[in-house]
Amino acid sequence: MSRHERSLPASTRGAGPSRVSNPHIAVPHDQRKQELNREVAKLDAELSNIREEIGQLQALSALRSDERRKLLQELEQLSVAPGNAKGKNTDGVSGTDYSSDDFPWYGELKNQMERVFNIRDFRLCQQGVCNANMDSRDIVCVMPTGGGKSLTYQLPALLNPGCTLVVSPLISLITDQILHLREAGIEAVKITGGTPKAEAREINSRLVAMAQNRPTQGREIKLCYVTPEKIAKSKTFMSMLQKLVDGGRLARIVIDEAHCVSQLGHDFRPDYQKLHILRQNFPHVPIMALSATCPPRVLDDLLRVLGLKGVVDGNNAKVNGTVYFCSPLYRKNLHYKILPKAAALKAQITAMKEYILENHANHTGIVYCHTKKDAEKVAEGLKAESGGKIKTGVYHAERGDQEKETLHRRWRKGDVQVVCATIAFGLGIDKGDVRFVLHHTLSKSLDSYYQESGRAGRDGKDSDCVLYFRPADFSNLSSMMASERGGADKFHHMLAFAHDLVECRKIAFAKYFSHASQLSLTSWATADADALSRCGHCDNCNRDPNSFERRDATLDSWKVLRIVDAFKTSGTQLTLAMLTDLARGNSSGRDKAALDLEDVCQGKVELTKDDLESLLVELVVKKYLVENYHSTAYKTVAYLSNGPLALQFTRFSKQRLETDSLAPKLECCFRTKQPKGKGRNRARESIGSKRRREPESEDHEHNDFSDEDIEELEEPDFYGEMDDFIVPDKQPSRKAIGSRRRPSRGFEALDHIGSSDVDVSWSYSMRDDPKSSPTKRRRVSATTNSARSTAKFGRNYEREVIELSDSD
Repeated sequence: MSRHERSLPASTRGAGPSRVSNPHIAVPHDQRKQELNREVAKLDAELSNIREEIGQLQALSALRSDERRKLLQELEQLSVAPGNAKGKNTDGVSGTDYSSDDFPWYGELKNQMERVFNIRDFRLCQQGVCNANMDSRDIVCVMPTGGGKSLTYQLPALLNPGCTLVVSPLISLITDQILHLREAGIEAVKITGGTPKAEAREINSRLVAMAQNRPTQGREIKLCYVTPEKIAKSKTFMSMLQKLVDGGRLARIVIDEAHCVSQLGHDFRPDYQKLHILRQNFPHVPIMALSATCPPRVLDDLLRVLGLKGVVDGNNAKVNGTVYFCSPLYRKNLHYKILPKAAALKAQITAMKEYILENHANHTGIVYCHTKKDAEKVAEGLKAESGGKIKTGVYHAERGDQEKETLHRRWRKGDVQVVCATIAFGLGIDKGDVRFVLHHTLSKSLDSYYQESGRAGRDGKDSDCVLYFRPADFSNLSSMMASERGGADKFHHMLAFAHDLVECRKIAFAKYFSHASQLSLTSWATADADALSRCGHCDNCNRDPNSFERRDATLDSWKVLRIVDAFKTSGTQLTLAMLTDLARGNSSGRDKAALDLEDVCQGKVELTKDDLESLLVELVVKKYLVENYHSTAYKTVAYLSNGPLALQFTRFSKQRLETDSLAPKLECCFRTKQPKGKGRNRARESIGSKRRREPESEDHEHNDFSDEDIEELEEPDFYGEMDDFIVPDKQPSRKAIGSRRRPSRGFEALDHIGSSDVDVSWSYSMRDDPKSSPTKRRRVSATTNSARSTAKFGRNYEREVIELSDSD
């Protein structure tokens, strides 16, 4: 070893040239790079948040602009004179006024109407439509459900030579019409998928004989009803029609429920679109299209599909064009009411039974149910609960044609009082003395509800339309509508209608059809009042001011939206039930999670379960909350998240929300509890104060629930599968979601959240009945047992924290 090597430190001997830079330079250089990277990442995150906020503000701006457009549209409609209806001639050329009686056939029309149909006077636009029919014009007629559309083609069919072909979508509708016509002594036949082959061959032979002017067995067939499938798929039937045309014996083609032609309508049927071959094959046979609701966009589609010319006004019709008639859609004999729905099926059936016996003991009615299973259970329950006083029948798609027809006959004869049915029992049912239509649950759209409730009171006499509603139904039905085109938006309008405790039902209908369907508001005007005058006889017009209260719900809304915002970053989704429990500070489940309510929104929402559910529906209706749908192999689940409008609230702090004049405000109407000692099942309220019976004694008890009844309380099955709720391996024990001071690294998932508070599973009737309501426990730092889990309430850094733990 050289002397030089011996002078070096041992650690450097034989190490070769030094590769270490000056430490006083290297360390600060690396540290600076790390600091810069952190700053860049921080700015990237901030810019990402800004871009997200800009996107939210742009979405908010778009929504508000759309609301402004709708308001301007309504303002424009209110500025239009009622006489300026679509289709009216404006070129100064005089046309035919079909509403007059200056026609050679008018006298015979009147005579036959009174002799055969026992009707003395025309209603609405019936006279004009019949005259245009006799004049062999193409016609589009829009009349309200129960307005008398059938007469406008059945009466002219008696006077015109040959057979009138009627295309109708439902077996129940066709059966109903055939029964009516045969009772009136008119020869009418039907050919549907359920018609026996021998009977179909006989009908076909009779029609061919008519076409060839040969003698036929029996009287001449004046009306032949078919389903659209016959037109679309039966070459034999189309060949027979051609023979009728060649022989000059096909008087007219009538397409009932013509809105089914359009994909833009609320009840589109694919086979209806194939009806274009009627005009294509038989260009000189007049076509008549009938509907109860046919907004402009559907009308345009209908004209295109059926090959009809543009419309001209029936009161001033030029020679060329399709004659258009439209009558007011408002029917003042129908009294609408929304009643709270009991949570348990048994309790709800009891409520409907008592309503029917108290208000319509000897009247005919319909109960619409959402599913076949519900229809069968309700029918069975009403019969059993009433001790056989209410004679019920069931009608749905899985019943055989013969079974349906038998029920229809028995119902018309009065052997069956109440038909419990799905919407398969719907379009065109023409039993005049239906005094009530009950809806066991929400319809899928307000269009559908208008059609279905319109089965009542077709004879013009007072009739009741009652819908039972509970906010908890929202999630189930919303999920079912998710797969339909525009289904969610249509359902929201139905939800808003049922949720509203203030606006007149007539005005609500008018506004909906004006905005959603672009129908003129004048469609809801009458000779006595304009469209926006209150009807004076619906539930909201007659509502007791003490039965509800309008409260400022701004702070509660802010809290709800902040909670949803806090869960957004965790990737966890909330159903309406889960959000209700979380916001009220009541949660339980198999997994554990902690929510720092104080940190997220400065405390829980101080509302009852019923009131909070109503507020959540309000937030959905007003688009502060939106649904996201998650499909599993078995169902679709609706989860709630903040919509673009939520930013109106969430961008404010609580202090600014309470003090800033520019901060948003939100009011909500809540039902009030009935006075102690007068609690009755709210689902049994009568219709209209003018027609309400004398109240029963206050000691008459209606809510004596047994333990078995309580166990049957039905919660909508909207919890769904929770496979997408991922639980990280490393989980914080008590850190809270949304905490700004101690952010959590992971999130503990929520599953099957139900309330641990005793009152969460109360039905409406139980909450209103002091005798049947269990005593509410004080919320203390204790453990409340539920069926499968416990909820512990404690304090963490002087904040209320909810910890969920499994009880197993």
